Amino acid sequence: MYKGGTMTYLWNIITSQWQGILVGVIVVLLGGIVLFFGKKLINLFKNIPINCYKQKMQKKVMKVINSNNEEIGIPLLPKIELKIVSHNIPPEELENKLLVFVKKGNKSYVYANVITQVLNEKFLIDVKRHINQDIYDSAKFSMGKSLITKDNSIEYLDNFQKEAIRYYERKMEDLFAKEEILSLIEKEELMIKKRLFKTVLLQELYALGERMIGCIPTEKSKQESIELVDFLYDFARKEEYEIEIGDEPPLNFIRNYFKFGLVPVKKSEHPDLSKHRRAVRINIKNRAISVYILGWGKTNVELIKKDFYKWLQYICKVEFNNEWYLKKQIEYNISKYQKESEFPGICCIFRHKSWIPTLNE
Repeated sequence: MYKGGTMTYLWNIITSQWQGILVGVIVVLLGGIVLFFGKKLINLFKNIPINCYKQKMQKKVMKVINSNNEEIGIPLLPKIELKIVSHNIPPEELENKLLVFVKKGNKSYVYANVITQVLNEKFLIDVKRHINQDIYDSAKFSMGKSLITKDNSIEYLDNFQKEAIRYYERKMEDLFAKEEILSLIEKEELMIKKRLFKTVLLQELYALGERMIGCIPTEKSKQESIELVDFLYDFARKEEYEIEIGDEPPLNFIRNYFKFGLVPVKKSEHPDLSKHRRAVRINIKNRAISVYILGWGKTNVELIKKDFYKWLQYICKVEFNNEWYLKKQIEYNISKYQKESEFPGICCIFRHKSWIPTLNE
């Protein structure tokens, strides 16, 4: 027997070799944790790159969607939460989420895939049944292209955008098989260049959907949607229209389902704006419920932002008892479609409260 007994002997071993024993205990504990939580830990570390990738892609898509919603002032596109899904995710965790099936890989491909799915799920869903189907399909395509290109022409895109457009067009390939849709896309392309696509066309389509909630679709509204596109296309190609017809294109579109007017402010040699103020009053008298004041060039943009805007604020209160209101001023730069340097533009939106009644409840 060792002096001091067995317990003393064991204590001497522990105190003299405590570092090794401590390491051994830690190894045993970690081994137990790995055995117990092994699968969960493996999946956790395995999913870190995927989750980071998803978050980056979600941020990129959300940024472009939210900036477009903010720019045009109405929720044409949804605020989305991307969710990479698998078969073992409980259904309740997926409620009220837009499911986007993506995997880590080609970023341009994933971006085009997400944009496509967002549009297929949520784009102008309340007006879809009330307008011509070809117009809905063409507008959806043009909206996706606008999101990817930021309204710049192809030669000014970076490699990421070019590749995203390539994949996006492949996903929308079925639309190109129909001549009517191709013709509409071509018209909308010109509207995008002239900044009429989001500032006017989509605004009016969105409002129709809001006004028609609970109503049965009619062929008349579908026909008017075709006429609406032609009206804006003629305005966008003003010079060609004047050569063909021998007169200026019309500036108001007053129908059963769409009632609005355009007031272009283009000539800096007429700084008093009296002609344009009369045009606003004429549109109101003709039963328009929305008026778009459009200006191009630095002088006219400043004129609309200050003098015209103040005048509109005044008549809202004094003449119309707040039946009309100023919705938004959308500013933009027209560039990268022409060789000359960019120049500013503006669209000041003047609404009657019946444009979307729910906005004023």
